[in-house]
Amino acid sequence: IIVSAAYSQLGVPYVWGGTSPGRGLDCSGLTQYCHRVAGISIPRTSGPQGAGGKAVGTPKPGDIVCYSGHVGIYIGNGQIVHAANRRQGIIVSNMTYRSVICIRRIF
Repeated sequence: IIVSAAYSQLGVPYVWGGTSPGRGLDCSGLTQYCHRVAGISIPRTSGPQGAGGKAVGTPKPGDIVCYSGHVGIYIGNGQIVHAANRRQGIIVSNMTYRSVICIRRIF
C-alpha cells in the first residue's frame, strides 16, 4: 500500500512544506501521506521520521530511506520515490543518488 501510494504521486509538484497529495508535497509530506494511506501515523518532518520505527540494514519496499534533511520511500530494486526539488517534482531515483544516513521501517 505504501509503495502504491508513492507511485500515485509521481509527477506531482514539489512544494516546500507541502502536504497536499496530487497538488504539492515535500519529501516528508510524501512519506507521511504514503504511510497515512496504509493507516500508519508518522511525524510530519524528515528528522523525526528518520528517528522513528526501527533501523534496518536491508531495505524492503515501503521503508523510509533517510538522507541529510531528506527522505524517500523505498520501492525495490535499489530505487526510491521522493520529492526531489521544484524542477523535478516527485520522481523515481536510485537510492544511492546521495549518501544514505539510515533506513527506517515503520510498518
